[in-house]
Amino acid sequence: MTAAPAALATAPAFADTPFTTDDRPVAWRNRDFPCRVLRPRAAPASVPLLVLGGGLQDRRSWARLERRLGHRHPLVIPDLPPARTPGRAGDRPRRDHLGWDDLTDAALHAADQTGPGPFAVLGVSSGYPVAYRLAQRHPERLTHLLLFGAAPRPGPRLRTLIHEGLAREAAPGPGPHREAAGRLVDLLTNPRAGADLLMIRAAARMLRNQLTASPQDPLARYVADRGQLLLDDPLPAGGVTGVRTLVGVGAHDSVTTVEDNRAVAATIEHATLAVMRDADHLLHMERDADFADLISRFLHRRPLTTPGTLVTRP
Repeated sequence: MTAAPAALATAPAFADTPFTTDDRPVAWRNRDFPCRVLRPRAAPASVPLLVLGGGLQDRRSWARLERRLGHRHPLVIPDLPPARTPGRAGDRPRRDHLGWDDLTDAALHAADQTGPGPFAVLGVSSGYPVAYRLAQRHPERLTHLLLFGAAPRPGPRLRTLIHEGLAREAAPGPGPHREAAGRLVDLLTNPRAGADLLMIRAAARMLRNQLTASPQDPLARYVADRGQLLLDDPLPAGGVTGVRTLVGVGAHDSVTTVEDNRAVAATIEHATLAVMRDADHLLHMERDADFADLISRFLHRRPLTTPGTLVTRP
């Protein structure tokens, strides 16, 4: 489970934009990390939204969401540290590795960049296990939980790809990394649906170009970032109660399917499930306007009537 890298959608906040941006360090243990904080120029109409992206994303990957929500919502977008420093497997002692609990603690520190008060959290793809744990362990801090592209466990194709990434990390080969990039793209997008849907094809093409141009093996980088952790209980036991929750998925998502997301939603008290038509795992790119509209409606307790989206209980 992952998402598109930064270069697919990045733009600065200019003087005439309705928000300001600030990159600041988050002091956390011995692994300080950067965080992008966006504030509306006018008085915000909502609590801050902590954005936790998937693998290979960073704080500059959300320009489309910023343009659509930044005038109303403070946004906090951290570059959470990788679970391991990329490189040959085993180069660093296991005590330096991070787990889901560590990343959850780091995310809470990032949320505090806008103050110690309540916040909403958006967890996309492999950001969802961190967002889920925040809601489970700190329900008094969260006003809303939004999860997109979630699964109780990785499916067989993703598990196979993660193990291949571990092998490539142990014995890295020379670039270019076209083969590894192709494997990731073929997993993250639905080629069959893309044959009929332009935006799925466009997202796949942009993702392939970016990953191919990367100086690092994208598959090895993915497993070092958070991919390997997906093999280790991404969905913790115990469920979530007391937090208003929306779980969303693209109707054509083949890596975290509708049924996968439904299963995650079923572990959360009174969760709502939204299935977005004409999109798959990269729905935040393929249907970015509707993606932002659904988030805004949920945060403001407005009817979830985003076009082409079916809203049900799990």
